[in-house]
Amino acid sequence: MKKCSLYILATILLYGLFREFTLAKALLVLAGLVSVYLIYRIPGRYILAMKYPFIFLSLCATAGFFLYPQIHAKFPVEPVIIFLSFYGIAFYLISLGEKDKGIYKEAIALSILYLSVSFNLFLMGKPLFILAIALAIMLFLYIIGRNKLMAIIGGYTLCIIVYLMIKKTAIASLELKVGDIDRYLLLAVTFILLIFSFIGFLKKPNMMKIMVFFGFLYIAIDILLVLGFRLSAGLLYQPIIALIIVAPLVGIMLKAEGERL
Repeated sequence: MKKCSLYILATILLYGLFREFTLAKALLVLAGLVSVYLIYRIPGRYILAMKYPFIFLSLCATAGFFLYPQIHAKFPVEPVIIFLSFYGIAFYLISLGEKDKGIYKEAIALSILYLSVSFNLFLMGKPLFILAIALAIMLFLYIIGRNKLMAIIGGYTLCIIVYLMIKKTAIASLELKVGDIDRYLLLAVTFILLIFSFIGFLKKPNMMKIMVFFGFLYIAIDILLVLGFRLSAGLLYQPIIALIIVAPLVGIMLKAEGERL
């Protein structure tokens, strides 16, 4: 029953991300729901084994920008880079409690990944993605008690914000045209999924539940920034990117409900 409820919530969330339906958008939402089921069927150990490939490919994307700065202009490279960047840093965050690596090693590794992700997003013209993921990382680190790491990310983020202000990079826009019903439905479903993931994180935390919690924390912050503060270029402006981030998270959430890791 719980898994069925999560699947229904995921359907509503995907509908809210696309809003006005066309045949093409309906097919994309259907593809997202199919991918949720396929990821749910993948054994958990295989999902967790993707940690190092995602981190490596995320760093490779940064190297690619140095070699060919306009690489993101070729479709579908931009969604792929954002997908790799998000899940690369997410996989690292869930492994913080895996071994006692020492604060300095953790700080160096997290700094490299965060700056790499921020660099990728900046070159692609996605400043709001940087802000949303930074807030999500800092809140996540605060919740798991890694306050020193949170302060380091906060310092980097402050420097990035100052740089964006100096460059006069605009992140505010005209209000996104979302009906009141769609607005409240989207916010409600997002925060219900966040609460579900947080409860799972508190009750029986495993690496997949930790990833799901961080993922929905990021999504909730991003949507709140767009709908509440009228900032631009978030997930609501990029439904395909939202789809490839949200669908795997829902699949992993369903998987985490049925496995012990």
